[in-house]
Amino acid sequence: MSEHITIHNLNFLYESQSEFLFQDLNLHFGPGWTGIVGKNGSGKSTLAKLIAGELDPHSGTIQGKQSLCYVSQDTYITREVLEDLLYNDSKESGRFKNLLKIRIESPDDYDFLSFGEKRRLLLAVALSESPAVLILDEPTNHLDFESIQIIRNTLSHYQGIGILISHDRSLLDDLATHCIFLEKNFYSQRPGNYSEGKKEMEREAIERTREWETARFVRKKLEAELTRRREEASLSHKHRSKKGLDLHDHDGRYKKNLARVSGKDGQAGRLKQQLDKRTEHLERKENEIFLRLPEKENLGILWKTETSKRKHLFLWEEENFDFGFMKLQVQSHIQILPESKIAITGKNGSGKSTLLKFLVKQLEEKKIPHLYLPQEFSKKEIQSLLWEFQNLQADVKAKVLSGVHRLGSDPKRVFESQSFSPGEIKKIFLSLRLDANPEILLLDEPTNHLDIKSLEALESSLKALRTALVVVSHDRRFVESIAKEEWSLENLSVTQKHLDRI
Repeated sequence: MSEHITIHNLNFLYESQSEFLFQDLNLHFGPGWTGIVGKNGSGKSTLAKLIAGELDPHSGTIQGKQSLCYVSQDTYITREVLEDLLYNDSKESGRFKNLLKIRIESPDDYDFLSFGEKRRLLLAVALSESPAVLILDEPTNHLDFESIQIIRNTLSHYQGIGILISHDRSLLDDLATHCIFLEKNFYSQRPGNYSEGKKEMEREAIERTREWETARFVRKKLEAELTRRREEASLSHKHRSKKGLDLHDHDGRYKKNLARVSGKDGQAGRLKQQLDKRTEHLERKENEIFLRLPEKENLGILWKTETSKRKHLFLWEEENFDFGFMKLQVQSHIQILPESKIAITGKNGSGKSTLLKFLVKQLEEKKIPHLYLPQEFSKKEIQSLLWEFQNLQADVKAKVLSGVHRLGSDPKRVFESQSFSPGEIKKIFLSLRLDANPEILLLDEPTNHLDIKSLEALESSLKALRTALVVVSHDRRFVESIAKEEWSLENLSVTQKHLDRI
């Protein structure tokens, strides 16, 4: 059995596309976890399906795929497979069921499981088979912090060749020993985790940019010299030409003949030819470097906001929040100040989104300007957003398109597509509200469906925010980056914590 996977000169394109997604791709996977990182549409899942054999390359080879298991983002599992896992009493199966905290005893219990519990069950099935190669596509997407921790701990025990597609920076940092970065025009495979690889990528990107700028400067300098030489060559041609000379001007004709014989005037022409070749060479080099330049970093968007002049945006002095079907006990009075940066955390089902919607309702009743981003949009809401965009004035529409771009998506591709991904809809919504002038932003799982580049662009946007912010998120690194205060929902109570940021 091979202990490595080797991809050699792989080329791949979809039938609906005119350009190759991968060209001359060469990669190597050894024991341990390799992270695959890139923007949405960069080919992460396609690469996983090629390795798994679900897609065939246009040309090139993939070697060493014996005993492979591919776990997609779907959580579907057949009853037969579920029974095999539950009634498997092998040591290996028991080990992973214990690590993943699988508690169900009958297949009939499956329909009552949470999304996170189903996800862990699927991983238990894969790991119990002891595959030599395990490919995971976004294993922690939509999971709460506890489930993410359980999965992270379990995956650290896997000894085979692991391939991990994820936007979870903490997971990539904890598990990956190598990372593959898929960029628009090239790819890069690097030792180390995500943060280490990103740091090295940024260092090399600065070097490539300097190299390109140098090549461009030298080429422009040569072009200026070439222009001068062309003028000299043109004058040289005139010097040697007898056209226009009087037939009896023997002295003039003698000088022209002397110039031709000595070749002095022809030297400018030869120098021009040499410069032509050097300029062509530099132009090719400049274009080659340009194709490998990093994509322009997404700096995020900036909402038109003002810090509220109110003493409180929200103040709750009662002992609990009563939502009818749920009560959350409050340990002390809850408040949102004009510059508060609050993260609401807790397990799935603990009431985070319910509490956020309650806050929205309170703000609406008090007529406090706010911006609320729901976790998901209905089809009707999406159609309404698109209708709103299509009816904007040209200058406002351009601003929205710029916002979508600065949040990590190609506006042209987004609005030319027949359907929109959940991540793209979030970017359109946020960009449409740039001039909403809210006193507070309330965001429910804003990082769901976003690739790392888009996530970091949004993170940058929220760090620069001057107004109040309340965000629901399971992404610990994101929370600690933007929030100063945490409302932790646990055991039907709300606990306030101060987040110290060094």
